[in-house]
Amino acid sequence: MDSGGRLGRSVTSWFGTLAEAGALWRAERAARRRQQSLRIPRGIGSSAAILFIFASIGTGFVIGGHYDAMRRQQGSVPDMLARAFGFGIENIGVSGNHELSQDEVVQLTGLTNTASLPFLDPKALQARLVSVPMIAEAAVSKLYPDRLLIDIRERVPFALWQQDGQVQVISEDGTPIETLSDPRFLRLPHVVGPEANLRVKEFAALIETVPEMREQIRAGILVSKRRWTLKLQNGVDIKLPELAPEKALKAFAALERDQGITKRAIMAVDLRLPDRVVVRLTEEAATSFSDTIQQKIKKWGGKA
Repeated sequence: MDSGGRLGRSVTSWFGTLAEAGALWRAERAARRRQQSLRIPRGIGSSAAILFIFASIGTGFVIGGHYDAMRRQQGSVPDMLARAFGFGIENIGVSGNHELSQDEVVQLTGLTNTASLPFLDPKALQARLVSVPMIAEAAVSKLYPDRLLIDIRERVPFALWQQDGQVQVISEDGTPIETLSDPRFLRLPHVVGPEANLRVKEFAALIETVPEMREQIRAGILVSKRRWTLKLQNGVDIKLPELAPEKALKAFAALERDQGITKRAIMAVDLRLPDRVVVRLTEEAATSFSDTIQQKIKKWGGKA
């Protein structure tokens, strides 16, 4: 019994020692983990201080307006980096221009020396160019590393359009190009009135049917957006019908050629009636004509 009792105590003592060793090992491992989790990497304090300094400098750089000033002078950071690697825009070629000079086209693009080729948007540049009334179409191509090609199609000055006292040079499709300031455009056909610019091709074709009168016609006035009245150089108005104005104008040209009707003291010729020509005399001529009629009536024994 004593030996059995001693054996039981030995086994119990052995298991107790093993349990204590296990508990000690777990405690040491937990302590090591806590130590590792709380360990601060070497140099992190210095790095944090440096980052704080740079963040403070950057914030002051932006708030103080220095960043905006740098962008105005040097462009965006991507553009600056691109230029540093040789992708700045050093050469701009322009083709298709006739009325506009190369410098004018480049100026219209809005490009500055801060731009770079990689970050240039050709579609935005094309849209900016075609927003100019003088330019109908534009194409922009990038040739790396530093060249830009611009090809444009200009609107050709076709006629003059007058409305509300302002005279503009317009293209064939009626688009206003610019305010009249160059005397060389005075040779162009001249139309007057609301929406007359949209029918300028019609007017040009009309006066081409009587080339012998072309130099006599000063302007075409669109009346009520329906019909034309021609203003001649000597001030005479030729009122054309809404329908078949070409036929009426040709008939008048023949009458002018045979009788020189516009060289007489008249103010207007009305061709709107298909079977007759109505002539309006000047006040002086009308008075003289009335006096002549009255004298003839008296001569014939009538009463004036």
